[in-house]
Amino acid sequence: MSIAKLQQNLTDRGYDVGIVDGKLGARTFQGLAEYVSGGVAPDGTGGLIALDARGVLVDRLHFIHFFAQISHESGFRPREENLNYSIDGLVKTFPGRITAAQARKIGRTGTQRADKEAIGNTVYGGEWGKKNLGNVEPGDGYKYRGRGMIQLTGRANYAALGAAYELNPDLLLTPAGSMRAAIEFWKSRKINVPAAKDDVKAVTKLINGGSNGLAERIALTDKLKAIWPA
Repeated sequence: MSIAKLQQNLTDRGYDVGIVDGKLGARTFQGLAEYVSGGVAPDGTGGLIALDARGVLVDRLHFIHFFAQISHESGFRPREENLNYSIDGLVKTFPGRITAAQARKIGRTGTQRADKEAIGNTVYGGEWGKKNLGNVEPGDGYKYRGRGMIQLTGRANYAALGAAYELNPDLLLTPAGSMRAAIEFWKSRKINVPAAKDDVKAVTKLINGGSNGLAERIALTDKLKAIWPA
């Protein structure tokens, strides 16, 4: 996988990967995360990847696509979904899941704050939330709103990670919990398959269901391939 060349290229650009020894480890992963994210990736990122990605990310293209996608999604920092929607934003973002009357009641205006809890329960609850996200209890929509390095949404998706995540959704806001969840999500969705084919569009669809931010995802993938030759 030309790991020694990757390490040398990172070193030449000022990233501390330790000894150029041709072995992937925490320091090489840290340098790679800092490189692709433009320095946004926090300290400790490489160690978490080294711990959790073993046996999941195997080939060069697996790593390249994982790093590119996580960099785009969150810069390797756990995030919580921003539900601070305006009235118009609610109607446009969630067509068919919220009425204009509901949006006027809970959406943000110049004189009214967004009711984030009500927004979460409305757009991720009801029959749609039950069918698509496994949100079966009142309040599940807000409780299991998007969190993590990859925005995970819905009780069923949290439960799939393990009982600890279902009981304490804020685990996805911790670096360790979020990284573990991102890698488990990658594994469960079999994202290595399109990654091995170097298919950024297919990888992106498995992550967010569409092609949001595709141009930047492609650019980040190319940036990584340039520093990590085949």
